[in-house]
Amino acid sequence: MSLFMDIAHDSVNKVHEELCGDNVEIRINDESIIVVLADGLGSGVKANILATMTSTITATMLEEKMGIMDVLETLEETLPKCKVRNLAYSTFTIVQVFRNRTAYILEFDNPPLIFIRDGEIIELDRKPIQFQEKSVFETTIKIEKDDILAFFSDGVIHAGIGNLLNFGWQWEEASDYILARTYENKNAKEISMALIDTCYNLYGEEPGDDTTAVVIRAEERSYLTIFSGPPLDKSKDAEVKRLLDKARGKKIICGGTAGNIVSREYGEEIEIDLSTISDRVPPVGYMKGVDLVTEGVLTIRETVHLLKEYLNNRCGHEIFEAKNGASMLANYLINKCTTIDIIMGNSINPDHQNPDFPEELTTKWRITQELIDLLRCFNKEVNIVYV
Repeated sequence: MSLFMDIAHDSVNKVHEELCGDNVEIRINDESIIVVLADGLGSGVKANILATMTSTITATMLEEKMGIMDVLETLEETLPKCKVRNLAYSTFTIVQVFRNRTAYILEFDNPPLIFIRDGEIIELDRKPIQFQEKSVFETTIKIEKDDILAFFSDGVIHAGIGNLLNFGWQWEEASDYILARTYENKNAKEISMALIDTCYNLYGEEPGDDTTAVVIRAEERSYLTIFSGPPLDKSKDAEVKRLLDKARGKKIICGGTAGNIVSREYGEEIEIDLSTISDRVPPVGYMKGVDLVTEGVLTIRETVHLLKEYLNNRCGHEIFEAKNGASMLANYLINKCTTIDIIMGNSINPDHQNPDFPEELTTKWRITQELIDLLRCFNKEVNIVYV
């Protein structure tokens, strides 16, 4: 069985620059995941263009199963050359992980990738190939559960130069910092955020370079099923029960009507936990055979708000620790599963709405769709089942 790759990346721009000179491209298909970090020469618009071209071309060609030498030659021919250095220049790190757990890594002038296994930093067997009269290093390894691959632009190792540190944050120090975060059992997003936040502070909150970190963590797949939108046709309530009976992993019910359907179909009472009352969302409930029961629209909307704050680095892990429906739902979605199946009543398309459709369900569909889009930003696999 293939592993799930938890992927996260975070960046801060060079001070006074609106665009980041680094770019991360992620492609996921049935055969592999492809992650490319490119760092364009200089900063600002030109660097952003170089980095974006490099990462996009590379990811697209690899997705089309083209050879790595074809990729390198295309980059050399396509990238605009720097007039000063006469180089078509963007550094990059490429990681491609196949379903058979083989990972191919290619590194060109970025700081070396950090590979962590069993609580130790493992030195990779890098083999040089030539590109633009420089050495590009390739590595092929087998990935195991809980392996971590972390890589970053040179803004990380420049952090602190001329400010808090004389010579910047060296690769060894950044590596030890990431290793320490893995001891705390952090997910990929928490590790990448922590690294970038530390770099930002070392720069005295005025980054002297674009700074980007990418973290990939190999996990066993874990599953969560959410029943949210009840079917309009009550005869399909039994179909909901059948889907929940065969559902994988944890089960969550969102919405009063959905809860009533499941309670009736299973002949089980929902017990409301009054200790979870908050000023923003109603309390949660519990029922035999289900991990969590929440209210619908208000709870999902607040969950979306929390996840946006978390994604944009405006809050930390504390959002998952509050004892209310939105925080509890967010915790399940981000920290307790890799794959989410959502059972939705009726295939409602917000662009082609039926005027006879209840406004409550239309609103719920919209906010649920926003949640789905957010979850995919967190690299979650989301499947929708309509009844």
